[in-house]
Amino acid sequence: MAMDFENLLKFYARKPIQNAILDLAKDREVAVRYSDGGFGKRPDILQYGSDVFEFARSGASSFHVSEERWSNPLQIVTGMPRKELNALRSGWDCVLDIDSAYVEYSQITTFLLIEALKFYNIKSFGVKFSGRKGFHILIPFEAFPKEVDGKPTSQLFPEGPRKVADFLGNMIFDKLSEKILSEATIEEISKFTGKPLEEITLDGKFNPFAIVDIDTILISSRHLFRSVYSVNEKSGLISVPVDPDKINKFKLGQAKIENVNTDIEFLKKPIEPEARSLLIQAFDAPNKDSKLTRKSTIVVQGKDYFAQPEKKNFEAVVVDNKLVKEEYYPPCVKKALDGIKEDGKKRALFILLNFLKSLNYSPEEIKHKMDEWNKKNGDPVREGYLIAQLNAVNRSASLLPPNCANEGYYKALGICSPDGLCAKIKNPLNYTLIKMRFDAQKNTKKKVVKKKTTRKRATKKKTAKKPKQTSPKQN
Repeated sequence: MAMDFENLLKFYARKPIQNAILDLAKDREVAVRYSDGGFGKRPDILQYGSDVFEFARSGASSFHVSEERWSNPLQIVTGMPRKELNALRSGWDCVLDIDSAYVEYSQITTFLLIEALKFYNIKSFGVKFSGRKGFHILIPFEAFPKEVDGKPTSQLFPEGPRKVADFLGNMIFDKLSEKILSEATIEEISKFTGKPLEEITLDGKFNPFAIVDIDTILISSRHLFRSVYSVNEKSGLISVPVDPDKINKFKLGQAKIENVNTDIEFLKKPIEPEARSLLIQAFDAPNKDSKLTRKSTIVVQGKDYFAQPEKKNFEAVVVDNKLVKEEYYPPCVKKALDGIKEDGKKRALFILLNFLKSLNYSPEEIKHKMDEWNKKNGDPVREGYLIAQLNAVNRSASLLPPNCANEGYYKALGICSPDGLCAKIKNPLNYTLIKMRFDAQKNTKKKVVKKKTTRKRATKKKTAKKPKQTSPKQN
């Protein structure tokens, strides 16, 4: 959506807007997005409210801040080891990113999550409209205890916010299902969402997380979210704070730039660890009971929290990637590399990054392939997001791409087109390894046959009968 530069400049010139963005940016890494789609340098910070206006005057359209708090964000270096990042990280906020193709469903989900926080007597949290069709709930770091099981909470990132989101999602699952079904039948939901019944069910029952997403699975170090009072370039709407007690009354018109006021305080710092019980119970909750992490047919706005990837690290197969031909790739990976035209780019990126790393491609080779892939996407992934995910996968141990049975990925993305070999494997990586092994064996057999043939010929030549010599006649 085209934005009026003059109106945007007037908006960011407002002192209350500047101060609200500055307050949220304190101790955080800041990334500025420009109207041409590019991002400014990273890391960056905001020091003064006037910095907001100066960035806007130079063409900035939106501001994005890290979920993590840093003792000095400017000391962050791309590719920094986890140990050094942990030492530099002073804390993190838990940001629940609620999204759906239908803002009404996002609204219902946000309401129930707010009720869940109130159940735990958590009062100091912020709620804001994302700027498009979703909402953000932010629980500040000060609300959590300093330690969990003797480990500093500041080091529990990203597993901390992931576990909290998982726990809360499980908590509201039944209520969310009930609320959505009170307004439409499952058949009607299937019809107007365009999703077949098997994609919106779990154990034969309606799965609300097939149409609503709470996105945390791709959270990694230096993950950013849109700042409060920052414009969404696609919609032209502003990411405005919302009164938690009035979430059901929120209207999109409130986020139009001409209607934005600063009456609502986005975030209140708690004076005590209000979320202690929530965090401890989230870590204690058994993963096997989670409604969010079970394998199911979930399609959620191009995101992949509820379709759980393979978490276990594996001992990396020693592969000479120079021997890996693209013809060895499974059909799903080939299709993914052709670009994703609709929703699902983040899930596809997750698949491709782990697939390529598992095959021992270098960071430079992976980046090149992902840059080429992103050009083919209908709506390219933001450059800043792509780089953040590349850095995250390069720092981490090798992780298998999701298994083939995980329908929240391959089938949901429409890239599952199995051939004869696919029926014999559980993971796309195995497809390539089997193809490589088969080709290597075939080449070895050819060499052996050739060698045997050559040897046989040599033997024949060596053992060929000599012409019979007739003895000289005796006189």
